[in-house]
Amino acid sequence: MYKRILVPLDGSKLAEQILPHVKTIAKATGGKAVLVRAVPVHAELLLEAPSETKAWMKEAEARAARYLEGVAKGLEKVGVKTQVEVLPGEPAAQILTAAEREDVDLIAMMSHGESGLSAFERGSVAEKVLKHSPRPVLMVRAFRTRVRLLHEGEVWSLKG
Repeated sequence: MYKRILVPLDGSKLAEQILPHVKTIAKATGGKAVLVRAVPVHAELLLEAPSETKAWMKEAEARAARYLEGVAKGLEKVGVKTQVEVLPGEPAAQILTAAEREDVDLIAMMSHGESGLSAFERGSVAEKVLKHSPRPVLMVRAFRTRVRLLHEGEVWSLKG
């Protein structure tokens, strides 16, 4: 059923709270987690200082790739197959495009990430993905308190 699960992450602890859910679904279905991180391109900076902006983008993309590879190692250690991809561009649009390109069965994400809970009022990435995705979306409400989940004898301890 859910063989390919797109997991948008932004590097925040809030966004990572989706990982225990992804692990459970992927292990139950034999699915694969497609971990993605969008790196927004700042067009105004590109126009003002193109060489510096390109260098900054290259470094930001490298940091994003290292981050995703670290998350992937953790999931693979517990038996979840993974794939990682860095997406340069506007996060919601890139997530929706990746979901289509990767032909995922599910997008699993937290309701809030790096921008925090106040971004929801302005129209968060999660809200845009939920509103525009033709694919199923598992949206889990973000918590800022310490969360402990017990699953299959393991304790996942997350700080928000």
